[in-house]
Amino acid sequence: MEHSVFSYSKKSQLAFSVTGAVIGLMMIILSVQIYVDITTVLSAPSIIGKDFLVLSKEVSMLSDGNFSEDEIVELKSQEFILDVAPVEGNRFESFVVADMGTNARFNTLMPLISIPDNFIDNLSDDFSWTPGQTELPVIIPTSFFNSYNFGIAEASKSPKVTKELMATIRPKLRIGKTEWYNIRIVAFSDRFSDGVIVPDSFLNYGNEHFASIENKKMNRIVISALNIKSPLLQEFIESHAYVANQDKLKGGKITEFMNVLLPVVLSIAAVIVLLSLLTFIQNAQLMLAGSDYEVGLLGFLGYAPLSVSKLVMKKFNRLFLLILILALPLCFILKWFINGQFEYNLGINMGLSISWATILTGSAVYFIFYVAQFYMIRIAVKKKIAAS
Repeated sequence: MEHSVFSYSKKSQLAFSVTGAVIGLMMIILSVQIYVDITTVLSAPSIIGKDFLVLSKEVSMLSDGNFSEDEIVELKSQEFILDVAPVEGNRFESFVVADMGTNARFNTLMPLISIPDNFIDNLSDDFSWTPGQTELPVIIPTSFFNSYNFGIAEASKSPKVTKELMATIRPKLRIGKTEWYNIRIVAFSDRFSDGVIVPDSFLNYGNEHFASIENKKMNRIVISALNIKSPLLQEFIESHAYVANQDKLKGGKITEFMNVLLPVVLSIAAVIVLLSLLTFIQNAQLMLAGSDYEVGLLGFLGYAPLSVSKLVMKKFNRLFLLILILALPLCFILKWFINGQFEYNLGINMGLSISWATILTGSAVYFIFYVAQFYMIRIAVKKKIAAS
C-alpha cells in the first residue's frame, strides 16, 4: 500500500522540498547556535573576576579633555561598573637613560603614571617607594617592551631583549633638572600602555616638588567591570563621547550587529521552511488524489482513517528525519567555519559544541513539520474514505 500510494508522488518535487527544508532548517538552527555562542561568550565575566578599561575624553575647542567630579560620581553609580579611579600622570619632566648593550644607548622623555594597586595587574610585593630612596621600582607596559624590540632595536640595529633580560637592565631616571634615580623593573603590565607605572608616593613627590602645572586634573580614568563587552557599558561610553580602546569594546558592537542580523536571517529561514512545508503538503494532496482506489479499499476493509493516515505518513516521517539528520552536520560545518573567522578577525573563540537550545530548535521544527503534515493527510484521508 505504501509503495502504491507513493508511486503517485513527484520525486523531483519531493527532492526540491527536502533541499529547501534542509537549507531553511540549517539556517534556523545555525542562527540560534551563533546567538547562543555570542551571548555566552560576551556575557561571561572575566576569568579573573574583573575587566578593566581606560577612558579619556576628546580634546576640542569646547572641552579641555578632563573629567569632572560629577562625571566620576555618575560613573560610580552605574550598575555595570564596579569601581572607578583616576590615572595620575606626571606634571614634571621625566627623562630616562639606559644602556641596552654594546653601542646601544636609549634615552628619552618617559611618561609616568600611578594607579591604585587594586587596578594593577602583575603587582609586585616590593612595588613601593619612600622619599629618600634612590631606587625606584617600576612596572613597564608590555607595549613599551614590544616597541623597543620591534622598533627601536631594529632601527638602531641593536640586539632584541627578552623580558627577563630587560628586568636586569638598570636605567636611570631624572626628574626635574637634578634628581636621579636607579630604576628597577619589577613587572610588566598588559593592562596599561599610557606610561611607566610608578608607586603613587613617588608620583605625588615629583608633582609636589617639580610640577610645572599646579592644578591637578583628571584626564584619564580607569574603570573595573565584570564585563567590559557589555552593550550597556558601550552605550554609556558612546552617549558620553568618552574615548576607549575599541578592541576591548568590540563585543558590544558584535551583539548589536547580531541583534539586527539574526532576526532577518531567521525570518528568511522561516519563509524557506514554510514554503518547503507547503510543498510537502501539496505533494501529499497530489499523491492522495491519485490513490482514491487504494485509500477507499482500505476504508472498505475496515481500516480507520487514523490508521490509514499513519501508513501514508510513514514515508514522510522518514523524509523529515532525513532533513534533520542532514541539517545538523551542515550546521556544525558552517559553525566551524564561522568560529574560525571570528577567532581570526575578532579574537573570539565560540567553541564547536552544539547547544541544547539548537537541538531543541531543530526538534521543534521537525515536530511542527510532522504535526502539520499528519493533520492535512488525516483530513484528506477522512474525506476520501467517507466518499467511498
